[in-house]
Amino acid sequence: MDNEPAQTKDEGFLSRMALNDNKAGMEGLDRDKINNIIMESSKGSKFYENELKKDQQVNQRIEKMMLQKANITQAQLKKAQAQVEKMTLALERSRDLSRVIVHVDMDAFYAAVEMRDCAELKTKPMAVGSMSMLSTSNYLARKYGVRAAMPGFIAKKLCSDLVIVPPNFDKYRAVSDEIREIFADYDPHFLPMSLDEKHSIVKVNIDEDLSPILFKESPGSPPGLDGSKGANGGSELFGTSVEEAVREMRFRIEQKTMLTASAGIAPNMMLAKVCSDKNKPNGQYRLPPTREAVMDFIQDLPVRKICGIGKVSEKMLNALEITKCSHLGQQMALLSLLFSETACQNFMEVSLGLGSTRISRHEERKSMSIERTFKELSDAEEQFSLCRELCKDLAEDMKKEGLKGKTVSLKLKNVNFEVKTRAQTLQCAVAAEEEIFAVAKDLLKTEIDNESPHPLKLRLMGVRMSAFVSSDDKAPTQKSILGFLKSGSSGSSEIKGEPSYNPSQASQPMQSFFQRAQAKRLQLHVSTEARGISPIGACSKESALSSAALNKTGGSVSQVLENKRAAPAGDHPSTSGCEARPQILICPVCSSKVETTDLNVFNRHIDLCLNVASTNQKKSESESVYDEKKCLQECKELNKRKERSEAEEEQPFGSKESSRVCPRGGQHGGSIQKVFLTQSDSKPTTSQKCQGKLSDLVCPVCHLTQETDDLAVFNRHVDLCLNQEVLHELKGQTTFSQNPSVVKNSKNIGKSQ
Repeated sequence: MDNEPAQTKDEGFLSRMALNDNKAGMEGLDRDKINNIIMESSKGSKFYENELKKDQQVNQRIEKMMLQKANITQAQLKKAQAQVEKMTLALERSRDLSRVIVHVDMDAFYAAVEMRDCAELKTKPMAVGSMSMLSTSNYLARKYGVRAAMPGFIAKKLCSDLVIVPPNFDKYRAVSDEIREIFADYDPHFLPMSLDEKHSIVKVNIDEDLSPILFKESPGSPPGLDGSKGANGGSELFGTSVEEAVREMRFRIEQKTMLTASAGIAPNMMLAKVCSDKNKPNGQYRLPPTREAVMDFIQDLPVRKICGIGKVSEKMLNALEITKCSHLGQQMALLSLLFSETACQNFMEVSLGLGSTRISRHEERKSMSIERTFKELSDAEEQFSLCRELCKDLAEDMKKEGLKGKTVSLKLKNVNFEVKTRAQTLQCAVAAEEEIFAVAKDLLKTEIDNESPHPLKLRLMGVRMSAFVSSDDKAPTQKSILGFLKSGSSGSSEIKGEPSYNPSQASQPMQSFFQRAQAKRLQLHVSTEARGISPIGACSKESALSSAALNKTGGSVSQVLENKRAAPAGDHPSTSGCEARPQILICPVCSSKVETTDLNVFNRHIDLCLNVASTNQKKSESESVYDEKKCLQECKELNKRKERSEAEEEQPFGSKESSRVCPRGGQHGGSIQKVFLTQSDSKPTTSQKCQGKLSDLVCPVCHLTQETDDLAVFNRHVDLCLNQEVLHELKGQTTFSQNPSVVKNSKNIGKSQ
């Protein structure tokens, strides 16, 4: 009994270390023999220790998942099943079978290129990579269990005659460019994935009604029929269907590069990827675009065949007795309670045979990276040299895309398979090799210093750039003081067709209700003076100019002051002595435009604006004191006459209101016209009888003394003053005809208000 847990643990670890034979050319292998060789060859190595540590982490996740499963109730499962059914119906409605996606996969790409250039390798089991890791292997080596992502020393144990060739990425890129030229003839928007065999995939969208265009470059072929010449001078005919178009594309690739390709044709990208592996090497497979055909194809498909499900997810699913895609649909309710929402969404789409049907090649790129795997590297100078080489390749790739980035990341994997990533964000975007290397070098030096006095032993290094901005973006330029005063230049918004910018509007702060009411009263008062009916005296020339300016600019007081003095300020000749085109400067006091090239003239204009504003303020204060004293005296007489008339008529307060306009409208604070409404009652209140003298309350709006000690009455008066402008606007009036009256204590004042 004690040996059973240990045996189960060893079997679980063996499943992680075991050969993944879900790859073309690896059918019918003796898995037990191969797995035993892998285990014996790996024991004691750092790779084995790292895999053992990772397997322990996965086992902990599985134990946690199984405990969570044990606590799930039937009610939870029932509720989850209802949600799954609802999601399934929604996904079924989104199923799109009208698209034709072609997935092209070069057969053992790196190995095929090396065998093409070296005929001796065609008859030998060979792989591309190193003793540390293999990138790919040919089909002869796969018969021994040698495959990509396998350490070279283990591959040598499986096949002693294996020939390992170092990779030559420059040669692979050149061949890849030739292949992409052919793909572009069929779909200019094809999506290239990578260079190596596993990811050198191009997805091509072919509409059947465009078949004549597919063969437009084929020589001597009639419409709808293609004649492609072979290498031996012969030719091969192709039809106009999708299958024939893909067959012709594969034929052209072979004739141009002497390399074979396999293809999968399906309604979506996920199925096309699986179909491309169906008839490898040098074959193709089409999945009919019907729901029945898709579901039949998915039923017995192993979950590991699906892109995105690796050995960790496979082991966790196997713990739930899920090995095929059909099992995903059957256990979907349970999976929704154990896995994340994103994982469940993916599992559900896989169980229904759904995948992406839109190929978007020009999506916004988030990052770009390059990395290399190598044998143990501990010399600092060699590490810096490799880092510079990576930065150079990355800079070239970014230049092709026209990108600049702000964040540089350095990825390092040591000989213990521990991965570290360090990043630094810059103030401005960079793209040059030296700029990228300067940052990456500092990050690498920091890691070397952290390991000191021991050397930093690496087996992988990568450099990544992210936080991209377009290389066409210009850095923001700092504005000068003169630039803030200018309203426009050669690069103004009017030239670019953008909305014009008014500096005077941008510089004005948001006004409160009191400020807006004050400004409106000032505008009405100035307009009254301009028409010659000023309560203080005759209208002056200065007032007329102010009125015209207000009407034109919308009531800006600062612009009124500027218009009074703008003419003399602009008459000064330029000191330059030549006929220079005047510049448009913005006065910081009145916010108006001044056309001049002489800063001395502009300074004098500002001085005049400041002096006029100061003079008008003093004059307004003196006139306000005179007006208020005289206005109060006359209003008191009017109030007395009103009280006597109301006492004689003996009318209740509120039944009749009469308004009196102060004969001298005057201005208070340079802006407010005095308008009063008198209300009284013939019968004095109790408070009037008891008190000999009323409290003096001054309205904060109209600045008039209110003869009352009742705060409710006083508040009512203030509310009327505040809302007077709104009331006049509702009535459609454009002038202020009356203000709330000076209120007094009255017996029925509370009822009337």
